[in-house]
Amino acid sequence: MRGRTALSLGLAALAALAIGADAQAPQTRGGPASTALNYVPGVGDLMSLVVQPRHAKLGLALKTRNWELAEYGHKELAQAFRTVATVQPKYMKFTVSEAIESMTGEAMRSLDDAIRARDPKKADDAFMALTDGCNSCHTALAHAFVVIKVPEASSFPNQDFNAP
Repeated sequence: MRGRTALSLGLAALAALAIGADAQAPQTRGGPASTALNYVPGVGDLMSLVVQPRHAKLGLALKTRNWELAEYGHKELAQAFRTVATVQPKYMKFTVSEAIESMTGEAMRSLDDAIRARDPKKADDAFMALTDGCNSCHTALAHAFVVIKVPEASSFPNQDFNAP
């Protein structure tokens, strides 16, 4: 939920800036010299801003066997995927929701089961399958140079991932 709130707040801030910029734009005889910015984040923006951090946080929760945080992280990642598919329903010739489901759906379901069962081996295997699915999707979309991996260290110094 926080990710969606942060994205919403970020988009609202951009809209406010655009509206403010438009209101202060120089006038011409035909009206304002510029129009308001109508920013819609692209798939790459959404993957970097919403999906990739969720993937990393989920991986770190699994690494420390913080099952409660892993369960939350899994839900947040699933929501991030839905957000991408909602904001950008089509990418190139692909339907985004179908691409996400075909590449990561089974791994996400297996990971959910493993987290609920508190099974470290199955969780690790499912997270690796999920990560591989992300990379398969990148390859299918001619972005094989975007390689996601299981996080080795936290880039979130203000969050403790250790199990309570």
